[in-house]
Amino acid sequence: MNAVECFSTRLVPHQRRHHFWHEVVAEAFPGMSVSASEGIRADLTRCFVGKVGLARARSDRARVSRVSTQGSDRHLLLHMLRRGTMMMEHGKKSSRGHVGEIIVADDTRPYSIDISQANDCLILQVPISMMGDAVAARDWHGCILPADNPNVAFLGHIFQGIWLQREHLDDLDGDTGALLADAARMACGRRSVDHLPMRSARSPVEYALDNLANPDLGTAMIADALDLSVRAVQKSFFRHVGLTPTAFITSRRMEWARTLLDSGDGQTITEIAFEVGFNDSAFFARCFRRHFGVSPSQWRQGTGHS
Repeated sequence: MNAVECFSTRLVPHQRRHHFWHEVVAEAFPGMSVSASEGIRADLTRCFVGKVGLARARSDRARVSRVSTQGSDRHLLLHMLRRGTMMMEHGKKSSRGHVGEIIVADDTRPYSIDISQANDCLILQVPISMMGDAVAARDWHGCILPADNPNVAFLGHIFQGIWLQREHLDDLDGDTGALLADAARMACGRRSVDHLPMRSARSPVEYALDNLANPDLGTAMIADALDLSVRAVQKSFFRHVGLTPTAFITSRRMEWARTLLDSGDGQTITEIAFEVGFNDSAFFARCFRRHFGVSPSQWRQGTGHS
């Protein structure tokens, strides 16, 4: 039987939480350790579909580090961000991922990941032997798979669809794990890979991405935080993303909201509106309709997917 295991620090005394979380992560991902605050709020749900591991980790700010596991079976770990950001350090290089993107790690090599506050991540653990010789021959460690690539989006839909059926894994076809591995292989196609350079921690765009959940986020807030003029912030956004700060922030919030609506987690539309940085659910609904052509409730019912 395919057991679904769930762990949460919320059931552990405050002063023991960081020790408990370290033990959970180390057992789930051999070779990995956690540095976190004493009262960290975090939970992990995991299961297996054949040889392919699936997990969802939600956590306060923390740093996880992994030593090399040479000698064991090689896996690729695909971290699919649903909320927050991740900074992966591997050797002298760094890779930063945002909502919708996938950060790839090779579990036979050392790395560390800085996890942002209120982080939510789906993790797919695939034996490299299931992904074909072409994938096995390439170096994926620290690669970013961009959210706007159709093959990456396809993997995301397959992953989330199976994740929603995790309580019924024994009823799924035995080839489901192979299907996941095939989708991961497609996402790792040559056209999907982008070794993104590390962006400046003081970049206006970077600051916006790290603060999407703040309802006060806007041009003035970014300018004040980075000690820049409003005009300098506007020029930076137009130069790097071709949009005004307001348009960029709204677009990213809408994509985040769409991901939450598709997740099936049972959040109300008002809860989703507040989570993605709106303090008025009616205004959120109007913005969503302008962006996608349907209301949030219609999208959830499937109207916007056709």
